[in-house]
Amino acid sequence: MRVRLHSFSAALVLVAAALVLFGTLYFASLRPGYSHSSNTISELGEAGAPNAHQVAFGFFLPVGLLVWLALWLVRRGASDRYTSFALITLSCLGTGYVMAAFFPCDSGAPFYGSWRTQIHNVAGFIDYEGTGIGFLLISRYFARRKTTIQAVAFLVAGVLVLVGLALLSLEATFHIRGMIQRFTEVVQFTGVFFVCYSLSGKKTANKSLQATRDGGSSSAIAEDVIRPACLSSGR
Repeated sequence: MRVRLHSFSAALVLVAAALVLFGTLYFASLRPGYSHSSNTISELGEAGAPNAHQVAFGFFLPVGLLVWLALWLVRRGASDRYTSFALITLSCLGTGYVMAAFFPCDSGAPFYGSWRTQIHNVAGFIDYEGTGIGFLLISRYFARRKTTIQAVAFLVAGVLVLVGLALLSLEATFHIRGMIQRFTEVVQFTGVFFVCYSLSGKKTANKSLQATRDGGSSSAIAEDVIRPACLSSGR
């Protein structure tokens, strides 16, 4: 069961990542002049865009729900509140996509615009900020368990996502924000995939270990009770 949970939650993230990849390529191919270097993914579903409805509910919403489901499955078996909180912050990745489905940005994805754009931009900030902080929390989780490689990897991932957010907020990088966003998204989905794979089944394993220990303790207690009885009966 533990292996199945490993595979299933991580597989959900892979499916979500595949949807982002192929959804972006497909809908971009329907937009003449669209540039993967300068245009954001959000612009594929901007208000008034061709196929905006399909982008919102056939692309953004499913991605967000898949990420939520994957992290919920892992959180259900979280071994402590710290891990549970870290997984909640990582679910901001899904929140960004779900909010983008219901609150599309204005044409060109400006920094300022209609009320929909403001909500969309706040959701984007929550997406990247939450995921970046989540990776830093997961890094600390592994550092406390002396797993240095994982700790360093998630530390780097967290820093990269937060730097990506900072760069996306600058007007000076407006002409390459599509490239910055795609790199940041790769880091996000790769990191969340490994979080799901690494943390799935942790509680199950801990319970099994505890049960083994409890079983051993019970056997020892039973042996201590039976041995005097056997001695008193002459056996």
